[in-house]
Amino acid sequence: MKYWLKLVMRIIIALVIRPEWFYSFFIFPTMIIPFFVLNIFNYGTQFIWETHSLIANGTTLEFVRACIATSAYYLLALLILTTKDIGIKKTIKMFIVGSLLIFMMNVLRITLLTLVVLNYGLDWFNAVHMIFWYVISTFYVFLVWIFLIRIYKVKNIPLYSDFKQLISMARKK
Repeated sequence: MKYWLKLVMRIIIALVIRPEWFYSFFIFPTMIIPFFVLNIFNYGTQFIWETHSLIANGTTLEFVRACIATSAYYLLALLILTTKDIGIKKTIKMFIVGSLLIFMMNVLRITLLTLVVLNYGLDWFNAVHMIFWYVISTFYVFLVWIFLIRIYKVKNIPLYSDFKQLISMARKK
């Protein structure tokens, strides 16, 4: 019965969490670090909270949901929640470490892209942005997951291990 309770709780949490929560939590720190970096390099940056924008050297940089990597945090949470036999402490530790890794890379990405648009223009920004968007970001989240399962010695596979357990339990009845 203990397995069933844990499974139901994981499913409920996975169904209840929303990507918007991650956006609300990460928007400010994701914007403020590039703001300070740009000010260190004398780009005359202004922070506009109402529109989630930075203005640097007359260029407005708007931070939309995708800029905050909301889907990466959400995917990380779902991977952890849908993996069998991860205790609550390990779940929290994995999410914090994984989120910090995603956050650091995202802030580095945003800062780099901002410097590219300010110094090389929109064409270069679009090219570098697409490389990050389609290649590096997906690969990076995959590497974060691999890192987490190795560091925290996770032996189960999201969803698959639970299905396997449920089939095994059904056969015993």
